[in-house]
Amino acid sequence: MRIALLGIYTEALFLVSAITAVAMGLAEAADPPVFGSGAGVVVNTSNATSCTWDGVQELDDEVWKPAASYAFRGRSNETQGPGHIDRDIMHMVRRLSVTEKIGQMTQVQVGLLLDCNGELNETAVKHWINTWKIGSFLESPGNHNGRYSWYSPQKFSELTDAVQRIALENGPKIPVLWGLDSVRGANYVKGATIFPAGIATAATFDADHAFAAGRVAAKDSRAAGTHWAFAPVLDIAVNKLWSRTYENFGEDPFLSAQMGRASVQGYQGDYKSDRTRVAACLKHFIGYGYPFDGSDRANRHIAAHELLEYYVPPFRAAIEAGSATAMESYGVVNGEAIMLSHYYLTQLLRKQLGFEGMLVTDWGEINSQDTLYHTAKNVEEATKLALQQTSVDMSM
Repeated sequence: MRIALLGIYTEALFLVSAITAVAMGLAEAADPPVFGSGAGVVVNTSNATSCTWDGVQELDDEVWKPAASYAFRGRSNETQGPGHIDRDIMHMVRRLSVTEKIGQMTQVQVGLLLDCNGELNETAVKHWINTWKIGSFLESPGNHNGRYSWYSPQKFSELTDAVQRIALENGPKIPVLWGLDSVRGANYVKGATIFPAGIATAATFDADHAFAAGRVAAKDSRAAGTHWAFAPVLDIAVNKLWSRTYENFGEDPFLSAQMGRASVQGYQGDYKSDRTRVAACLKHFIGYGYPFDGSDRANRHIAAHELLEYYVPPFRAAIEAGSATAMESYGVVNGEAIMLSHYYLTQLLRKQLGFEGMLVTDWGEINSQDTLYHTAKNVEEATKLALQQTSVDMSM
């Protein structure tokens, strides 16, 4: 990932403090290695790798069983949201160099930690932690040429535990955030419960279902050693030609708001002290569900009053419910790239809606301002504009 911040950004304290607070809060509630000694984890500690694997992914031989369960107490409206940052977190952030702050604002995919045999390469992990000071990783190794096509919570957590151990011993010695697309259950975790898509959940008109789906998805995600779910999806699906209509709670703003609120409560709850919860992430802010021709990332033409009346309510409900994080949207609304928009990501999201949590980009969206949308002359300028004009905290 190309992040060109050195020399153009001299103070990242305000932006990175929210990220670090989430990381340390989760670390304080972090599980000890859930599955014991780590026997069976595929880890390569050698600098040199002999490539002996044919690249054909294997089946995880762990017994097929649901991730460890918990005492289900029914729906609760108690959610610990963002806001006050503890004094010890601020003290730690002030001690970080600019380079370390930049690293904490950067998220890379897990495939960069794997070797040619599909195993975790500790040398690579140390490189990303020590050289680039990376603060977050995402995705399942099964999606990035990992040894197994589908990782059990045992093997997944052994891998994430190994990465966390290295993070605490190297670089700025800050726990890393691990994000996972657990949208309709923790579908990247073998044995996890898979739920109906968002639009089917909304069709029940019962927000308790959204809560339960988020609650179980959180538990199964946490069993794999991940602390952050990129959910719920709160796009208003207006164009039925759009390929991602099924992911969200439909086109009714009120229903989507009720489902979104319950979903955040299910995923997150008291996530800093409850080791079966994760940080929720409201996405995709904003207007993603109305591509003019139905193709993904197509321009959206939405009148200002329609945006506020129909597209904003689900996000407002999730913010009021206490969502710890948010993700900006791909593409362009009314000719303005969301990724570089002061109005959408600062004025509307932060000032009008009062969101105080951590804001992450969608996949490679800063780079795309150069390579896809041509709203910046190069990646360096895109990075500078994103930092100067918006309130983004982390680049995915």
